[in-house]
Amino acid sequence: MKNNTLIELLPLIAFFVVYYFTKNIFVATAVCIVASWLQLAFVKITTKTISRNTWLSTLLITVFGGLTIIFHNKTFIMIKPTILYWIFAVGLITAEKLGKTPIKSLLQEQISLPESSWKLITYLWVGFFIFMGILNLAVAYLFNEFIWVKFKVFGGLGLTILFTIITALVIHRRKVENELQ
Repeated sequence: MKNNTLIELLPLIAFFVVYYFTKNIFVATAVCIVASWLQLAFVKITTKTISRNTWLSTLLITVFGGLTIIFHNKTFIMIKPTILYWIFAVGLITAEKLGKTPIKSLLQEQISLPESSWKLITYLWVGFFIFMGILNLAVAYLFNEFIWVKFKVFGGLGLTILFTIITALVIHRRKVENELQ
């Protein structure tokens, strides 16, 4: 795991550890907000650039976490992942409609694929983000708080890793098909 990936996970890890020991979602949320801003400062100091995703995540945790604490209502923090997933989905669709493919931009130096394959991969991720948003809401409203916390930390991360592997398999298959033509 790259160091920046570990740094990106620190607020989530801090949230889980504090929740696990306190069983208090409000304290865990406050710690997550602080950890997110510390992460942002660390990334800025060490790399000089902060990704849009990191900014967006920090902003959302601050807003929804702040609302959670101010109103003492866990619903705000529980819907935050859904909103983030759906913003990513809308962002990918919007970029694609504007003729840009963010996933291609990330990977095109390592992988050569036809434009149709990049569009497919983009729409697969759009579908994944929509699904994850719905799944988060289902877990938040159908299960207890502790189950939601475990899902947020382990389920969401696990499903994202699994979908990344599936994407790699799709890319490999498309690359092989492209080379055979």
